[in-house]
Amino acid sequence: MEKFLREKLLGKFMAFSLIGIFFYSVTPNAGYSMYITLIATALVWLFYEWNFNGRPLNPAWKLGVFLVVFDWIIENAGGLLGLWYTKHSLFTIGYVPIEIIALTFIGGTAWAMHLPDRINRNFLYLECLLFGFFGAFGEYLFQLNGLMVYGNSWTSTHAFFGYTIAWFILFGVWYTIINKGKKTIVPAKRRRR
Repeated sequence: MEKFLREKLLGKFMAFSLIGIFFYSVTPNAGYSMYITLIATALVWLFYEWNFNGRPLNPAWKLGVFLVVFDWIIENAGGLLGLWYTKHSLFTIGYVPIEIIALTFIGGTAWAMHLPDRINRNFLYLECLLFGFFGAFGEYLFQLNGLMVYGNSWTSTHAFFGYTIAWFILFGVWYTIINKGKKTIVPAKRRRR
């Protein structure tokens, strides 16, 4: 795997670990601040990819929209089946908190801007496992802080596999439908300063 891909994985691992440690250290009192922190972190990531890495918002925002719709369908299906529900949102659309809708759009857009132009299978596998682990761990922390409740035998193990599969789907949508091998790196002379 190329050095810059290893650095991207390591950077995400470190950032997600620090966020997880922070939330765990303030548990059970993190509450609604978890939503705010995650959205703010996603906004910083989006700004970084757009401004400092010179990545364009188009077509990345399309993956953000896809992730919102995909997540909304999955979360509502799980809510209808009694597998989970969330609490303490400003308001929900179906079973999905508006904060999660914002997070999936911003985070999905930033993630698409972050991806390499060509698919790298090792990166894909490790990235999916990374998001699977931290997605499940994040839901565990949401539970400890009173923002999410599991039901009908749903566990963090199910969440891990759910996130891992979701990220495989996102890779497929990005590389075969939305981006189709197009270059997304803006040449140095066109980058913002």
